[in-house]
Amino acid sequence: MSELSMTRLFDAPVERVFDAWLNKSWGAWAGPPGFRGEVLTLEPKVGGRYRIAMFRPDGGSSVVGGVYREIDRPRRLVMSWQWEGDPNDTLITLDFRAVGDKTQISLKHEGFATADGRDNHQSGWVATLDKLAAHLGG
Repeated sequence: MSELSMTRLFDAPVERVFDAWLNKSWGAWAGPPGFRGEVLTLEPKVGGRYRIAMFRPDGGSSVVGGVYREIDRPRRLVMSWQWEGDPNDTLITLDFRAVGDKTQISLKHEGFATADGRDNHQSGWVATLDKLAAHLGG
């Protein structure tokens, strides 16, 4: 099994960055450039589910979803992550840390069946975090 980790600093308070992962704005910044996200299900509580449709520029779509495993506002968020139709269920751990009036996120995504799956998600997460930074700045 393979995993990826990355750290990113955001120019926004920790509570605002944390809450972005638990509200419908998630659809506005999820996915690579050119993709449009739409939150289909959002139950922001431990044991609650989420589902997000990601619409590609070519008109196709994919749906990802999971279950919130841990919500410790504003420090930690743990959730499963699984693309519909893919048997591989992975796990995302997000740790949030205030750095003055900014927020550092440490993201760990683990349980990939292949290195290709990990690498595809690496570029997707970089793009998603770029879009989140733009969303928080607006």
